[in-house]
Amino acid sequence: MLCKNRKWDNWIGYAMVALGVVSFLYGLLTYLIIQPEGKADNTLLGMFTGFGFGIICVAIGFTIRQKLASPKKLEQDEIERNDERNIAIARAACTVGMITAMIVFVILAFVFMGMGLITPSYLCIIGMYLMIIATKITQKILEKKM
Repeated sequence: MLCKNRKWDNWIGYAMVALGVVSFLYGLLTYLIIQPEGKADNTLLGMFTGFGFGIICVAIGFTIRQKLASPKKLEQDEIERNDERNIAIARAACTVGMITAMIVFVILAFVFMGMGLITPSYLCIIGMYLMIIATKITQKILEKKM
């Protein structure tokens, strides 16, 4: 299973650091080069910069923790992460989160339609369909691996 593969954890860590660096640099460089005048543009670029910086800080903190923690503690964490009960709890939590997000997308789609904003409404509906498709594809892949 993917959740038991250590290489998967490393790949996700590298991907998150890359996402943080790209987001941070995009927000910062776009602000410095273009110098937007609108408040919404400034806010969006600030969010990109802050989001990227936050991910980079979390990655650095996790790396320091991995280096300073005792091997016994790291081994215990690995055992807890691979415990079937914890995996089942995490999957149940993800399922509840997905259903909650789908309900929020539906509510937002109706609110946007009521406000006369068709494009955001379509984006909410597209996001909902993508979430359903990704869930079904993942379910089929995991069923084949079981």
